[in-house]
Amino acid sequence: MTSIVEIEGLTKEYSSVTALKDLHLTVQEGSVFGFIGPNGAGKTTTMRILTTLLKPTSGRAYIGGYSVTEQPQEVRRIIGYMPDFFGVYDDMKVWEYLDFFAACYDVPVNQRRGMIGDLLALVDLSHKRDEYVESLSRGMKQRLCLARTLAHDPQVLILDEPASGLDPRARVEMRELLRELQNMGKTIFFSSHILSEVADICTSIGIMEAGQMVAYGNLEEMRRQLQVHQLIHVRVLGDTTPLKE
Repeated sequence: MTSIVEIEGLTKEYSSVTALKDLHLTVQEGSVFGFIGPNGAGKTTTMRILTTLLKPTSGRAYIGGYSVTEQPQEVRRIIGYMPDFFGVYDDMKVWEYLDFFAACYDVPVNQRRGMIGDLLALVDLSHKRDEYVESLSRGMKQRLCLARTLAHDPQVLILDEPASGLDPRARVEMRELLRELQNMGKTIFFSSHILSEVADICTSIGIMEAGQMVAYGNLEEMRRQLQVHQLIHVRVLGDTTPLKE
């Protein structure tokens, strides 16, 4: 398989704080990569660098062969980014919201109607097409923002905590949607702070802690690395002679 995301020695420093330290990582085309770690581990910093919104202190990163620092426009054409805090415009109808972002991505007017219909069907919001965004549930708004991310048909999806704040049912729906996107050939790079929630859909996983990658590999490799071995000491009170016999 071809590597579509390549990170080499990526570091980001803020005065006396190192948010990211010497990160090395590759993600294969068509795979689902789970970026796992607690808040403050460096996940969002990495994603902001990959999406050309933040410059690294040192190191290099490439998406689809394009440098995120030297070729930002080319990178933006092939990625779709969904931040952890996304904006929705409550006074717009659902279809208007997608039409607005399609225009921002320079999607021709004569293609938008069909594209909007396809996206709404994909995220199961066709029945909400003419509703105002403010009337949607949290899970529906999350799916709408994912649809917005897909408006220009990007190769790589970079999703920061896409299941954040969702109830259990909505989390399951989001996982199923990510599976469907992978089946469509998308490469998905997404973050979470809960390993158990993402392990069943990821082809590879990286675990971050304090700005560094502490574990990385496919699911089977991760299970071996994270397997817990326990040594139990037992002390017997009283006469142990019968036990020896």
